[in-house]
Amino acid sequence: MDPVLKALVWIVAGALVLALAAFIVLKWFATRIAARVASATEARVAAAIARGMKRTGGPRTAIVEDEVLQRRYLTQIDRIAKVMDGLVPIPVIGRIGLDAVIGLIPGVGDAISLGASALLIVRAAQLGAPPELLSRLVAMQCLDLVFGVVPVIGDLVDAGNRANQRSADLVHEWFNSRKRL
Repeated sequence: MDPVLKALVWIVAGALVLALAAFIVLKWFATRIAARVASATEARVAAAIARGMKRTGGPRTAIVEDEVLQRRYLTQIDRIAKVMDGLVPIPVIGRIGLDAVIGLIPGVGDAISLGASALLIVRAAQLGAPPELLSRLVAMQCLDLVFGVVPVIGDLVDAGNRANQRSADLVHEWFNSRKRL
């Protein structure tokens, strides 16, 4: 093999390795920044929503007491979280869900995503979640919508934020702690 061609192959291979390493590092930083911004904003929005719920007396939903129906609702919450945030495994990037994919459709995709995520909040309310938890879930989904509307960056935030999975985890944590009391 010609020495010039051999050197060129090594340069290209090195550039690809460096590009992959840079991608992984940038993804890590972007995910951490998005998580911190989302968490701080979510706390403020959730506090405002909770104050509004207290003024109005909170949500008035029929709380489900049937254990079979409760399990069904928890299963639906898990299914929504998996489909919206972790349906497709992609090497190096991780798992992405329908939220990130349909979010590529400007405006409409984010509205559809919010509609699916709203079912998660409705099921949590039907399980009897307290107003503090419901306000946090609403804040997470609204921020997911607001971040998702921003072209390109919003889709990256959708892929890294995983608001539905975090919401499902919070509902399970609350439900399991309620059962222990």
